[in-house]
Amino acid sequence: MSKNNSFTIPLHKTFWGREEEKAAIDAIRSGTGVGDLSYSEKLAKLLEKDLGIKYVLPTGSGTAALELASACAIKKGAEVIMPSFTFSSCANAVILAGAKPVFADIDINTYNIDPLEIEKKITKKTKAIMVVHYAGMACDMESIDKIAQKNNLIVIEDAAHALGAKFMGKNLGTLGNIGCFSFHGTKNAASGEGGAFVTNDKSIFKIAEIIREKGTNRSSFMRGERRKYSWVNVGRSLILSDILSAIALEQVKKLEKITDLRKKNAEYLLKKLNKLSSKLVLPQVSNGTSPNWHIFAIRVPRISRDKVISELRMYGVEASFHYLPLHMSVMGKKLGYKAGWLPVTEEVASTLIRLPMHPRLKRSEMDFIAAVLGKIL
Repeated sequence: MSKNNSFTIPLHKTFWGREEEKAAIDAIRSGTGVGDLSYSEKLAKLLEKDLGIKYVLPTGSGTAALELASACAIKKGAEVIMPSFTFSSCANAVILAGAKPVFADIDINTYNIDPLEIEKKITKKTKAIMVVHYAGMACDMESIDKIAQKNNLIVIEDAAHALGAKFMGKNLGTLGNIGCFSFHGTKNAASGEGGAFVTNDKSIFKIAEIIREKGTNRSSFMRGERRKYSWVNVGRSLILSDILSAIALEQVKKLEKITDLRKKNAEYLLKKLNKLSSKLVLPQVSNGTSPNWHIFAIRVPRISRDKVISELRMYGVEASFHYLPLHMSVMGKKLGYKAGWLPVTEEVASTLIRLPMHPRLKRSEMDFIAAVLGKIL
């Protein structure tokens, strides 16, 4: 088994084909590429149908969707409970809305926010819970929904990892008040950049479409509901280009196939790695969860995580760590947080390794990953 300095087995690989190329060319030739043209409209309609949701607004990124959600639902001075084991976009969205992120610990098995830890963090200032469905594995939405109803809290789902994943038969991103998706180039449905804001709440949707369109009522004007449009509120520019919408549309059409291929690959890799289960922690699927296998994450609690990653990379396998917990970051420290406050988060973050997982992954490549891991461990 020879060592290799190039990544012959990458973490991510897009599932693009001629359909995406054709759609992008058509969008270029038929319009100016600005948002909310025909492809953006088709994308919104398809997502509404597939997700079983009433309102969809394509956005420039998953981050843009989170910022839009926070601007709609979170008031200045409020507190929002969220995991620290996530991307900075979650906390940024809350801070930009004038609120404070309150970090809660995660579950050691799912790497998702722990409902029991949420309850410990609730104060009179708490107005929302932001959950993150890590790796396309569902949070315990049943428990979280009960907590939210009991305390009259808004639930925002960061479903950036979770398009095509379900909990109790329902699509992740549609179980809270607002859902936020991503079409980033590493995601299951990828358009390079892009995202979507979804809700079943008409009042939230009405606010969102004004903020998203630079604070104007242009969206209702485009639907023929008014003769003119004007500036009516503070807003932002969060619209997705029609060219990227065209690519995202084709990806969403393929989502069922993409999810099925990922599931088959994940099941095969799980089987191959099961013989190493005494030396590593494999992904665990909780009851009621139908994951989309956006990320295949293992943990190595009893050996140097960085050493394992370095060895895998030397063999051409693009393995990687993931989030530095937000409470331990430079910005987290500025907000008053310290290391040691969220022990489960810190344990997971220091031992987790992401392995390659995508629809084009070959069984021979997964055999190789398992063989290399066996040699290292």
